Parts: sequence; structure tokens; C-alpha cells
Amino acid sequence: MMADSAFPPWRFARFRFLVRFRDNAILPPYKGAIFRGVFGKTLRKLVCIAPQAECRECAFAAKCLYVAIFEPSPPPGAPEARKYLKAPRPFVLNPPLTNRQSFHAGDSLNFDLVLIGPAIEALPYFIYIFQEVGKKGLGRERSRYDLMRVESVREGQRAVIYEKETIFADRLHAETGPVTRPGDAAVREVTLELLTPLRLKVRGDLATDLSFGLWWENLSRRLGLLAAFYGEGREPDWDGLSDKAAGITTRESRLHWYDWERYSFSQKELMKLGGLKGTITFAGELGPFMPYLRLGEQVNLGQGTTFGLGRYGLGRGNTISRGCDGRQE
Repeated sequence: MMADSAFPPWRFARFRFLVRFRDNAILPPYKGAIFRGVFGKTLRKLVCIAPQAECRECAFAAKCLYVAIFEPSPPPGAPEARKYLKAPRPFVLNPPLTNRQSFHAGDSLNFDLVLIGPAIEALPYFIYIFQEVGKKGLGRERSRYDLMRVESVREGQRAVIYEKETIFADRLHAETGPVTRPGDAAVREVTLELLTPLRLKVRGDLATDLSFGLWWENLSRRLGLLAAFYGEGREPDWDGLSDKAAGITTRESRLHWYDWERYSFSQKELMKLGGLKGTITFAGELGPFMPYLRLGEQVNLGQGTTFGLGRYGLGRGNTISRGCDGRQE
């Protein structure tokens, strides 16, 4: 495999958290908001030493872990990143894909976490926080759980990096992307499976259909932002790929709209966050896009990526954990 020299590389690492319920639990069908919400609130309580201050105006913002994760600023010496008003957050919290809502004491559940750039070094905080959340309880029933294990997931291989109160830091190995693989140049067809709701906007409205051009416009923007903030401080040279994207056609589309809701404590209102799910197959000279499509699999796409929205997989035969293991580990 070869790195793409036109793309500023950045590091990412994937982790799988396995929890086991101590109490019976009732969770929503889509569990992204419940995991993401408790993490944000708990992290701020843990690290904030000036809770009355606005984060961006706080005198301690430059050294604050909460700001680095939830209100990131352009890194020093990154002029291209500074032109953006809002930074992409350096993590993706992918909830279990199961729609199951009722869990019994002894049942287990897993969810995935992707950390990007400097956020990788904050993994011990994530582990500690999800331990604490388990003690206080999750969901409307405040159901307690135990954090049983955390695994590092890399290129299909998994290694235990936390178990029985011990962190095995030497087993943590980050990946760098994107990379070109042998056979990429020959790819003429690819199927994308939208695993969680995808929310893309076109002229202010949510897209209810997809073309490859729209997909690439949004994917290249997200990867470019991540490169500018967490790579070498510069955006990629896309080398005319936008023009090539216009020549990619849709072979088959089996997309549908999926609605879900979450209550926002910050906005004090119930929010509708539906999006596209299903599969879509594109055809054409897809080789130049494959390294970026694979990288996008790791960091999701569209609105709400930190809740796990916009998660997709390449190909119909992807082996992806649904996140629910019953009474087994």
C-alpha cells in the first residue's frame, strides 16, 4: 500500500468498547445521541476549571481538553485551517447498529470510537469517562453497566488495549490515510451501504437522493478540513477529481429516508435528524477515488458525525459489528 503524496496525511485510530449491563435497560432504537451526550457532559465536568466562562473566551482554553475535543481551534502554523469559522471535531462515536431497545442485566453491547490526530492521546480520558457513565447509569432508567474491554481495531485486526482496569498502551497503533492499494486502478463499480442516516444539504435543503458528484463534493470537503486541521495544516490537491466525479453514474439506488429524534438539552427542544439509509451503486472510473472512499468509511460524512450519523461501508459484504452480543462477549 502507498500513501497519497497529494493528500496531507493525518493519523486516526479506531477502538471498540464492550459494556455489560448490571441492570435492565431501555435504550432508543438509534443510540448515537445517548452515548455522545453523556460523554460531552461528563468530560466537561471532569476537566473544566472555569465552568462559568464561555469556552472560546476562557483563559484556559489553549490547554483545555474539552475545548480541544468539542470546540477545536486551528493548530499553530496552519494558515489554511484559519480561514474556517468552525473546526471539525476530532472524533466519531459510532453507536451499535442494532435497533434493539430492551436489554437485560448480563446483556452486552458495543460501540466504536474513532479518534483523529492529537485526540488519539486522549484515549485514557474516554475510557475513564465511559467507566464513570456506567456507574451513574445510561438511558431513562439510569441503567448501570461495566466497561469490560476496549479493543484497538486496525485493518481487520483487533488487540485488547484495556481490560480489568489495565491499559496496554504499547498495543495502540494509529493508522495514516489515505493509502492506495493494488487493484484500485481497475475498480469500475462500487456499492456504498449507508449504515446510519446520511444528512447532506443542497442549497439549504436536505438531499433526498444522491449522485456521485454530490457525494464527492461533501466527502472531499470533510477530508480536506480534517487534513487542514489535523494533518500538515494544508488542504489536499484534488488534481481535477471533481471533474472526474461528474462522469461517475448511478447503476442502482436502494435508498430510503429514515427518521429519528433526539432531545437537545442545550437548545431545549426535540430535534428531528432523519437522513438517507440503504445502498447505492456507482459505476465508472472509480480508481482515483478509492483511497478517499476508504478513508471516509472511518470518519463518516455529512451532519452529525460525532453522533455516528453518516456512517457507511464499501460493498455489500462488509463485516461490521451490529453492536449487540446478547449475553455473550
